[in-house]
Amino acid sequence: MINISPEREAQKALEIKTVAEGRRRFAERNREKVKRSGYENHSEVQKLIRGAIPIVAEGVREWMDVSSKARGRKPTSLKALMELPVDTIATIGMCCVFRCLGRAGRVAELTQDMGRRVEIELEGKALEAADPKAAKALLKLGQGDLTEAVLEKRFRALVEENEAALHWDDDTRVLVGQTILNVVLRKLSDVFYQKTITQNGLRHAVVMLTDQAAAAIVEMEDLAAMEHLPLLPMVAQPRKWESNSSGAYYCHRLARLVPMVRTRSKEQRKLVKEAIADGSMQEVLDALNAIQDTRWEIDDRVLDVILWARETGLRPSSSFPTDKTPEVPEKVSPEEWEKMSKEEQTARRRQRRSVRQVCQALAVDKGNFDRDMATAQEMAQHNCFYLPHSLDFRGRTYAVPYFNHQRSDHLKALFRFADGVPLGEDGGRWLKIHLANCGDFEKVSKKPFEVRTAWVDENASNIIATVMDPEAMADWWTKADSPFCFLQACFEYVEWAESGFDPEFLSKIPGAADGSCSGLQHYSAITRSADEAYHVNLVPRSDVGDIYQVTADAAMPSLQAEAKAGDASCQIILDNGFGRGEAKRNVMTYFYGSARFGMREQHMQDLMRPLADKVAMGKLEKHPYEQITLRVNKDTKEETWAPDGGYSCARALAEHIYSAVTTVAAKADEAANWIQQVAAALAHESLSMIWRTQTGFPVVQRYSEFTTKEVNLWLYSRTIRPAQGTDKVDHEGNTLSRVRVLLRQAPTSRVDKKTMRSAASPNVIHSMDAAHLHKSVAKARALGITAFSMIHDSFGTHLGNMEAFSRIVREAFVECYEDYCPLQELDRYARSVLSEEGIEKLPPLPSKGNLDLNLVLEAPFAFA
Repeated sequence: MINISPEREAQKALEIKTVAEGRRRFAERNREKVKRSGYENHSEVQKLIRGAIPIVAEGVREWMDVSSKARGRKPTSLKALMELPVDTIATIGMCCVFRCLGRAGRVAELTQDMGRRVEIELEGKALEAADPKAAKALLKLGQGDLTEAVLEKRFRALVEENEAALHWDDDTRVLVGQTILNVVLRKLSDVFYQKTITQNGLRHAVVMLTDQAAAAIVEMEDLAAMEHLPLLPMVAQPRKWESNSSGAYYCHRLARLVPMVRTRSKEQRKLVKEAIADGSMQEVLDALNAIQDTRWEIDDRVLDVILWARETGLRPSSSFPTDKTPEVPEKVSPEEWEKMSKEEQTARRRQRRSVRQVCQALAVDKGNFDRDMATAQEMAQHNCFYLPHSLDFRGRTYAVPYFNHQRSDHLKALFRFADGVPLGEDGGRWLKIHLANCGDFEKVSKKPFEVRTAWVDENASNIIATVMDPEAMADWWTKADSPFCFLQACFEYVEWAESGFDPEFLSKIPGAADGSCSGLQHYSAITRSADEAYHVNLVPRSDVGDIYQVTADAAMPSLQAEAKAGDASCQIILDNGFGRGEAKRNVMTYFYGSARFGMREQHMQDLMRPLADKVAMGKLEKHPYEQITLRVNKDTKEETWAPDGGYSCARALAEHIYSAVTTVAAKADEAANWIQQVAAALAHESLSMIWRTQTGFPVVQRYSEFTTKEVNLWLYSRTIRPAQGTDKVDHEGNTLSRVRVLLRQAPTSRVDKKTMRSAASPNVIHSMDAAHLHKSVAKARALGITAFSMIHDSFGTHLGNMEAFSRIVREAFVECYEDYCPLQELDRYARSVLSEEGIEKLPPLPSKGNLDLNLVLEAPFAFA
């Protein structure tokens, strides 16, 4: 008899509960969607509609061909239907049939509804010809959140105004609808059938789902529910990764949802299998297993404060949810609206839209928070729990459960190691460094270590007071950079102090050694650029390098010069203050592939739209970056003046920061451009870009093109993409089998050249930081370190082991590049697969600088 541990029994019960709860929640969401939007919007019905559209379209095409060639009088519906694409007609047929099913409607009502939908589509075409601008605006509204009744009212007014109304009678609509319904019933005989029922003594024809189709929808819903399960932490040690499908959960239904490497590429799965078999990626397996073997527990000290903050409405950080929902401004009367200028109307519309978006985001945040807290309280009942981990296609390591320490500050602070490690000789110093880093008051984390530890000594009284009464000290600790992680460190520090600063004090919270703009760190090692390495602390220095401040300083002169020359955007930026904060995200993401467009969007997302939200919520009187700008409609060329929501300033910020960072990090820019050129050469011949990291992990970059088309119906608030499956279909088989085959969306043999080029350099760098993480963990595990808190370029373990781990991280970084260069790896691969013509297009390898990699071993702030 096999003895199963209590932990395994508990894990089995948790996995059974996960499956049941996930299926319940998925079904509940579908019921809500059907109740709100109709049966045709049920998620699995949507799939059935997508798969059936090509089949019904084929039937419509056949009917048109036969009817147009037949002798004698043509069907009344032929002329009308010939004016619309067959995909549109098929979409109308499928949506109307399922809408009728959801309402238990009759055939007479169904055919009239179908005919009315065709009439609307034809009127829409006429409206587009008569007033393109109005038609475009209405189509855009149709993709929003307005009800169909409101949309139809606006549509009808525009159609009448432009004399585009058809004014069909009911008989015409029924005749057109009957034609479509006949095609649907004939082509989808395994899905629908017509029968006669008696109601109140009267006989009516209705359309019904076949038993086979109803069972298929239930089966599809069950499969979809499994794919959307809320995967949870484990209370038993995860199964070890020994193959691509061998690790994490014990329940087969859950385990099959979690492969070791999340990739769509069959080629990559094959290469991973071979690399595991020949042992070349053993370091990756060792690291992944070590990370997910880490024993965690919930820090109930922090949990109590989080629940108190939520209950009292305190919001220590922007990632912490709030219950304070803003009120959507009331609509003004038509008379007031007419008196407003176009600019005032635009501002009013944007204000209402902005508040609605804020309300929707708050609702999502609240739901996530409640689920996170429920999971935390459940995990707190166990002695320890585990976070199974897996890899993305670049090798980056992610926790599988949504509840994990890689998310926002208040969640990260809930996690501490289940086993303590003595602080020892150096752990107390690392605790102080960690405490200062989390608080980052007056940017102390950018100062030398001795300044950080001194900050803790100077603020010991506040730290102790915070632990004694977090509520009373909330005005202080909530201003920390990471408030809850700072609070957790305060708790740990005070407990250590109460022990008399005993070196044997068992500390459980993770410390961390963070990379200093890790993207540029990797580029500096690849290119051996000593100057760029200096900016990101890869060489010894007495102060802490700050590439974000260096870039901001480099951008300032050009901003000032253009402002002086009369550029209004630059002047507004300077008036509002420009510095490190405005440059940081742009610089950080530049080394992971962000260009001008992406940088501009970051400023819109991080700065401009939040300010617009504050204006909309009445917290701010005026948007400080907003300007009135001239806009030109691309279709009508009509010019209008309107507030830009800070767009012009966002664009100027992106332009100047991009120019500065490419100047400050010229060698990195050269390497990134080289990688993109190689990717472009490969993409030109529809080839994948393949490389192996220093730890032996095979990366396959291939962004294939898919054959897709979209159908937009007037007044229907969803764009439908008919299935475009490319598998062979047995036309003698049943309809449901054909639908399923069509739903198997297969990529074409062509690659998306634009994405292949733009994604290449960030994917290479992400794979390099993944290799560095794997090598660091594997080396540390071999030396006896058993607990890890890893977030890409943040290397965490017990504070008592941080001194050793910090050294290991630097050693692993040097080993990653001592005898390995990803550019040479890519060059060799490209030359092995490209044609002679393609090889001639390859750029020469960038020259290398004179950086001595061994200096990293003596660089204290490289990972700190």
